[in-house]
Amino acid sequence: METLVSVRRPVRELRPGDHALLTFANDEEQRSVIGAFVRDGLAAGDKVIYLAETAQARVPGRVATPPGRLSVVALDSFNGRSFQPGAVIEALAKEIRRAEDEGYGAIRVTADMTWAVRRPNGLELLLGSEQRIEHAIGPSTSVIAICGYDRRRCSPDELGALHRAHGVVAVADPVFEDGVLRIVRTFEPTGLALSGELDASRHTVLEDVLTRLISSLNGSEIHLDLSGLGFIDLGSINVLADVAARRAFHGPLVLDRMSPQFRTVMETVGWHMLPGLRIGDEG
Repeated sequence: METLVSVRRPVRELRPGDHALLTFANDEEQRSVIGAFVRDGLAAGDKVIYLAETAQARVPGRVATPPGRLSVVALDSFNGRSFQPGAVIEALAKEIRRAEDEGYGAIRVTADMTWAVRRPNGLELLLGSEQRIEHAIGPSTSVIAICGYDRRRCSPDELGALHRAHGVVAVADPVFEDGVLRIVRTFEPTGLALSGELDASRHTVLEDVLTRLISSLNGSEIHLDLSGLGFIDLGSINVLADVAARRAFHGPLVLDRMSPQFRTVMETVGWHMLPGLRIGDEG
């Protein structure tokens, strides 16, 4: 039976038995989640198994490792023009058994299976294989899996069915978290989601995170989802205004989903008319 998504977990909080879904908006989001999953596993001495469409596929997060730590399984050798879920499951089970025999205490499995959706009867076959993986991994004390799909190449109905077939959704690790403020990278739209409280003691954190994000982008507008903020002080608004002014000609800083009180303050003081700062989505 298909499961309903009930848990969203950052990569670092995934645990044995998790069969997680990632639907990524772009290569950057794939690198941020799958790349971190692979890198963290290799750094910890885990076995990492990557199911690839072809042997030439790029493994997100791949770094130099001792031989045998990372296994890349090319699926095209036995899938041909159609998707053969039985062969995929058999290949995966073989790799997991080998890792267990080699004494690995933790095994990480991941794949970008978008290509399989586009094969004849691909979605139906995928859902069956996802169910089998769920039943196999769910009781495991050593295996963690993330199944990746490119949202740009899947329809809303296909994405909905894939979500219902997974009990966990994998998300990027926070870029900052201290128990009071949490900042998470977002990819659609590009930006950050802030939750908790933003006070004077965290102005430097806010500016540093924004500066790093800006330096990694090339003239894109940056969206800040503020719906999770329970408090923001005036000094924080000044920080946002200063950052927006510095990059006014490289794309606006867009403030989305502000509280009614915050929006009233912005409009009363006139901050919403500052160069490079824009009030965005209210939803």
